[in-house]
Amino acid sequence: MLPKDFQWGFATASYQIEGAVDQDGRGPSIWDTFCAQPGKIADGSSGVTACDSYNRTADDIALLKALPKVRNWITFNEPLCSAIPGYGSGTFAPGRQSTSEPWAVGHNILVAHGRAVKAYRDDFKAAADGGQIGIVLNGDFTYPWDALNPADREAAERRLEFFTAWFADPIYRGEYPASMRKQLGDRLPIFTPEERELVHGSNDFYGMNHYTSNYIRHRNSPASADDTVGNVDVLFVNKQGNCIGPETQSPWLRPCPVGFRDFLVWISKRYGYPPIYVTENGTSIKGESDLPKEKILEDDFRVKYYDEYIRAMVTAVELDGVNVRGYFAWSLMDNFEWADGYVTRFGVTYVDYENGQKRFPKKSAKSLKPLFDELIAAA
Repeated sequence: MLPKDFQWGFATASYQIEGAVDQDGRGPSIWDTFCAQPGKIADGSSGVTACDSYNRTADDIALLKALPKVRNWITFNEPLCSAIPGYGSGTFAPGRQSTSEPWAVGHNILVAHGRAVKAYRDDFKAAADGGQIGIVLNGDFTYPWDALNPADREAAERRLEFFTAWFADPIYRGEYPASMRKQLGDRLPIFTPEERELVHGSNDFYGMNHYTSNYIRHRNSPASADDTVGNVDVLFVNKQGNCIGPETQSPWLRPCPVGFRDFLVWISKRYGYPPIYVTENGTSIKGESDLPKEKILEDDFRVKYYDEYIRAMVTAVELDGVNVRGYFAWSLMDNFEWADGYVTRFGVTYVDYENGQKRFPKKSAKSLKPLFDELIAAA
């Protein structure tokens, strides 16, 4: 069972749902200018309107009004996705391509996070009635492509370090992982004493975004200058031909509930069993946008995903001693999914973009409350 004070809910993100890009003095963001470049977004769309949540605040709050309010603050969400796709591959805004900038960007985000946490703790926390602050890190769990090969086992760990420990190690241990320093050399910045003091210990909780897992195969050749994953192959099929999970609309996402449990355990063991909030978890469905509305609302694949992932989380709490305090499903509603535009849907609420932005709860929206009622201990 989950503790009686366990928190659950749904997640959204401002640019992905708000729209209203030219209202009330809002200026253009880097995503506005990025979306205006032909070919950057799969369907040529942008967040100009998105879900029009800025103008439909009352409607969207009505979707959430039964859920509890919390006093937890997040400084940055998924800094890796700002650093690597934004400044390495160029697939996210601002669309830069560099072999050195991603590591500087990641470093600067960590320092900015540390400064924000210090300001909160110095000026606001005492009056915040139990308020907490932290950063949210995304990550996929990894398994060796060949479990009997020591090189693949080490590569799977190295991939976790490049993906998750890149940001978590400085916060919980005070320094970047040795594997990153070895591969990147002086491209990976060094913390000044002042920066280290700001960053080390700057989490009241571990914010975790997780969707999928991978098999990892070691590469024998030297790492290329543009490698950002630890000089490994990231795969969905292992040496024995076993696929890690079924296909979804997102080419990077295949459900693997046991990977969620194992990732919670990995984070907990490495960082001393911190309180964890799962701030995003969810799935797209292959071809969902091509279905009629009646079929979209019957999203059994998503219902199954949530059921299996949440039960895997409960197992990690009960059997592995993981300290999970909350879970937030991605997402409250279909929205602008960055480079995928509106082609990919993650919402538990269907948004009819073509007919007045009307909202229709899917089966998955109605499945989580009875599930958590079953799994959270009675008060």
